[in-house]
Amino acid sequence: MLEYTEKIREISAGLLKECKVDMVIGFRKGSMPMMNEPCFITNADDAAQLVWDSNCGINLANYVTNRKEKIGIIAKGCDSRNIVNHIVENKISREQLVIIGVPCLGMIDKHKINAMFDGEIQEVTENGSKITVTVDGKANELNKADVLQKNCAVCIHRNPVIFDEMVADPVEEQK
Repeated sequence: MLEYTEKIREISAGLLKECKVDMVIGFRKGSMPMMNEPCFITNADDAAQLVWDSNCGINLANYVTNRKEKIGIIAKGCDSRNIVNHIVENKISREQLVIIGVPCLGMIDKHKINAMFDGEIQEVTENGSKITVTVDGKANELNKADVLQKNCAVCIHRNPVIFDEMVADPVEEQK
């Protein structure tokens, strides 16, 4: 999923430069490992802050309701389903949104990972199906499938159900 970051940045910067949206809602790195945070980008140059990895679990659809501006939003499968609900409930109009779809292979559970280690986690990186957790200077490799959030482990909607642009080809859905 790391390869999605550049495409997200490119699409977001383009939408802002072309004034197709007033802001893009996405994620930036947090100050602590496994703590990416929502961010609101209003300038194309700031799109470089945007990131995408297995720590982007917060549902960004919660930030679009009852807004007046034109919004670009990064949306994985579960987010897109919530966006549809917000549209149906008239909390936001479809015309206000440019949905940047992201196929998702699941988000990691920071609580599960924290419980596995006694020391301080300095860094968490991912490479495909592997997660490397650095604790007290020692790297520990985990299988991503073993540390997924519960809802992600059983998710059958990995791809957005509604989108205007996709950052990558859809992934295979779980059965």
